[in-house]
Amino acid sequence: MHSEGEFGHEGDQGRDALQVAEAADRAGAIVTEHIRSIIQQAESGAADIRESAERDAAAIRQRAADSASRLLERINAIDGPLSELVGELQREAERLTAGVGREET
Repeated sequence: MHSEGEFGHEGDQGRDALQVAEAADRAGAIVTEHIRSIIQQAESGAADIRESAERDAAAIRQRAADSASRLLERINAIDGPLSELVGELQREAERLTAGVGREET
């Protein structure tokens, strides 16, 4: 048989075990919440980085498009005078060829 002191001791152990289990549950909940918070911060940071990269890429594409447009305008601006110069050179070459042909006869 157990004396009254032994039962009291077993009750204390059960209470202690319950308190340890409750403390472990609370600690687990705190750790879980902390991990959840870290994950949310990481996801938020990743979204911010992605948005920033998309804005930067859009700005770079816009600058490239603007540069290409300016280059095309410059090419178009010299196209007319260049075409005239090529035409003049062709006419001059034809005159020279015709002149050389007349001198040979």
